[in-house]
Amino acid sequence: MIWSQFRRPTFWWLAGLLAIAAFVRFRGIRFGLPHTQARPDETAIIDPVRVLLSGHLPHFYDYPWFFLWIVAIAYFGYFLWGTATGAFSSMTAMLASWPVHWEPFFLIPRIISAAAGTLSVLVVFRLGRQVRDEATAIVSALFFAFSFMQVRSSHFGTTDVVMTGLIVAAVSLLIDAHRSRSRGTFFAAGLVAGLAAATKYNAVILVVPMIASQLLHVWESPERQRAAAWRDSGILYFSIPFVVAFAIGVPFVVLDRAPFLDAMRELAHALRVGDVRMDLGNGWLYHLRFSLRYDLGVPLLVAGLAGAGFLLWADPRTGILLLSFPVAYYVVAGSIRLLFVRYAMPITPFLCVTAAYVVCRLAGWLATRISSRAEPGILSGALAALLALALVWPSAARVWAFDRVLSATDNRVVVAQWFFDHVPAGQTVLQTGSRYGLVQFWDRRIPYKEWRWDGVRQVFILDGTKRFSTSERPDWIIVQDSPLPSSTQDVVKDVMANGYVRAAEFPAFGASDNLVYDQQDAFYVPLSGFEHVVRPGPNFSVFKHEVAALAGDSRAIGQ
Repeated sequence: MIWSQFRRPTFWWLAGLLAIAAFVRFRGIRFGLPHTQARPDETAIIDPVRVLLSGHLPHFYDYPWFFLWIVAIAYFGYFLWGTATGAFSSMTAMLASWPVHWEPFFLIPRIISAAAGTLSVLVVFRLGRQVRDEATAIVSALFFAFSFMQVRSSHFGTTDVVMTGLIVAAVSLLIDAHRSRSRGTFFAAGLVAGLAAATKYNAVILVVPMIASQLLHVWESPERQRAAAWRDSGILYFSIPFVVAFAIGVPFVVLDRAPFLDAMRELAHALRVGDVRMDLGNGWLYHLRFSLRYDLGVPLLVAGLAGAGFLLWADPRTGILLLSFPVAYYVVAGSIRLLFVRYAMPITPFLCVTAAYVVCRLAGWLATRISSRAEPGILSGALAALLALALVWPSAARVWAFDRVLSATDNRVVVAQWFFDHVPAGQTVLQTGSRYGLVQFWDRRIPYKEWRWDGVRQVFILDGTKRFSTSERPDWIIVQDSPLPSSTQDVVKDVMANGYVRAAEFPAFGASDNLVYDQQDAFYVPLSGFEHVVRPGPNFSVFKHEVAALAGDSRAIGQ
């Protein structure tokens, strides 16, 4: 039975897609390092996990803790490997390695995310097969393998990809449970749904397809059996494991209740207010015209929306079960003011399936019109393949270009290395622009004294000391330029007005209207316009004080 699977073409198509999905998700997985803020949200996971492993309770509630537990277990595996090789003598020693050897702490959660993103292709395949057949399943997996935001986020050691995979798995199990009325399958669906919610709060919306299943079951039952249908135990077998699994991710509800409630009030306020620096307009229109567009590409998005409508018309029961979650999720995601592009990620797997559904239905219809032969299957398959490739190509091309850019050395790392090569230790450096784009000088053997502008107190800070003298000047100024929110502060422009010469330029991208970034996200790789991008990060110009330049290393000038 097992060996027969290897003789099936579907097996090899799926294996090929998994290999491709893994390649595009793992390529460039070391991006940014040793710069620790290439993806700022990663430290929001790493820091509380390190606290957990030190035996303390992290006061962190932005996400539930299921992903943190997974990362903590993986870090424990890293510790066991370290003790076996003599690298660590204790857990304390492993945690103490963070300030000097932090790369593994980033790579481990990134690998977890990339592996989860790859395995999610299997789950989308299963969902496509439930909706129609194996051809639809293969095309669904193809579309999902090249979903831009899924590939992009699979490189990050954050919660989004794991949550999305669990959401799709929960809906797939729920469809099986609805059709079979199996208590065990309802139990499995509730368990997986609870783990999804334990990964990120917004997956709680998975209760909506369960309610839809219950209502459909009542509606489908003969009138004399509807009273019994209302009492069907499926919803109970879903709810109990859901609550238990969700509790795994929120132990702080009991252990640290008051701070948790305060954090939830702050989170709710942030969702209502959004980013005060910009107004992105109506959330529902924004996610449709921007988030989903740059995730799937326009052709695939249009096919997914058309397929959703066609599925609801042709097979309303399956359509309701499949689409009740993404529709409910879209309503909620569009109603808040924080409009990160990644917030639309849980919707795209379902659009991949509905796009595949309409492609395969259209290919079958065309095959019967073109050929009157008895076996239209080959022609139908060929047409489906051609249509699918045409739809997925824009997203696949951007995925390939994204991986190319991500694999290049981050511009912040380039600038830091240039400083280590050209600037003596102990000199003073002032940086401008967004704090997310600042260069990190990670090599502690070559310490620099960094000026910081305190916008609240309106003073320069050097090593924690206020500086009031207007006659003093930093030896170096690094000017940051980026399409993301960033500008040189006026006070820094005043400092630069006299006595500085340009020492070096470090371009990461060229000016173009085709460059598109998620303006609310501090990630310095675009969503589109990759032909104008050389490497991740902002552009930098380095200036040196003229007095210091005359006495300094002449190699710095013009590099």
